[in-house]
Amino acid sequence: MPIISRSAAFVVAVRMFAAATPALAVDPAPGTGPLCSPTVSVALTRWDMGLQAAGKFGDRAVALAMEKGREYILPLLGIDPTVSQPGTEDGTGAIGRLLESTRHDPQQRLELCMAITEAVESAKGSTAAGLETLKRALDGFVP
Repeated sequence: MPIISRSAAFVVAVRMFAAATPALAVDPAPGTGPLCSPTVSVALTRWDMGLQAAGKFGDRAVALAMEKGREYILPLLGIDPTVSQPGTEDGTGAIGRLLESTRHDPQQRLELCMAITEAVESAKGSTAAGLETLKRALDGFVP
C-alpha cells in the first residue's frame, strides 16, 4: 500500500479546501468598470486559504503556499510564474503581506481585490506593464 508524503497530503488538503471555499466578489455597476473581479477574488481567496492551512504545518509549508499563491496571481497579470522575472518577488511578496494584514477586515480585502483588479485590467497585453501596474496599485493601497 503506497504511503503519501506529508507534503503531498498537505498540497491535496489545501487544494481541496481552496476549491470548497466560495468566492467573494463584487459585480461592477454597469458602465463603471470592474470593482473586484471574480477571478481576482478567487485567486486571493485560494491563496489566503492556502496560507492559513499551511500555517498549521510550519514555516516550510507556508513558504510553499506563498510560492503556490504566485501561480494564482501572476498569470492574471500576463506573467508566466515559471519564469523568474525581476520584480515579481517584490510584487507577490507584497500581496502575500497584504493578504495577511487584510484577513480579518472584509472592507480592506475588497479594496485590495479592487486594486489588483485594476492592475490586471491595465496590464492586459504586456508583462512589463503588469509588473508596473501591480506596483502602482499596491503603492496606492494602504491597509
